[in-house]
Amino acid sequence: MNVLSRVKRRSLVLTAALVVLLVAMVVSTRFVTPEEAQALRPQVFEAKSYVAENFPKITQTLQEKGTDLGTLAPAVDADAAAAGKQYGIDVGSGKFAFPVTVTGTVASVDAGFLELTVDGVPADDTVRVPVANAVSGTPIRDATGFMTFSDFPGQTDFQNVANEIKIKVLVDVVGKLDPASLQGKQVTVVGAYSTGGPKNSFLVQPVSVQVAS
Repeated sequence: MNVLSRVKRRSLVLTAALVVLLVAMVVSTRFVTPEEAQALRPQVFEAKSYVAENFPKITQTLQEKGTDLGTLAPAVDADAAAAGKQYGIDVGSGKFAFPVTVTGTVASVDAGFLELTVDGVPADDTVRVPVANAVSGTPIRDATGFMTFSDFPGQTDFQNVANEIKIKVLVDVVGKLDPASLQGKQVTVVGAYSTGGPKNSFLVQPVSVQVAS
């Protein structure tokens, strides 16, 4: 066999091997529809839709787990860390978030807050419910216990959930109130409180505000 024949034979063998490899690749390849391809792509987290879907669960959780502020306030005044271990959720850096329920009389109203008089809360304590920009979704998010940093794709998404909770409360909770008309009325608030603010001051972030008829 001359050199040219050997080269041709080797070329045919390599070509045949390549064909076999290509056939094997085709056989082992799963072809998907455009719809299936879309489903396989990582889904973008949408904080707004997440909060809209879970807000009823947020409200129910805080209501079921909430400690009456008449019980919680004296405990926090005496020892915030001990109260946190008993009634709240540790959010790090020595701070705690608490599910809270409170029924009280609206003692004063201004553009940003309802100030309540609440049985069981020490006279030196201040209880306020924000009805404007002081609303914060962070204590609400943290006090539920089912929304933690590890549950979300990243820090930005975790913070966006708190931001969307704030918007939801501003629109659907306090946005439906007429604060000026509440002076002297009894209200029941379900929400969250977190330590870290001024001493003897309880800022209850609301997810529900019911006005007694």
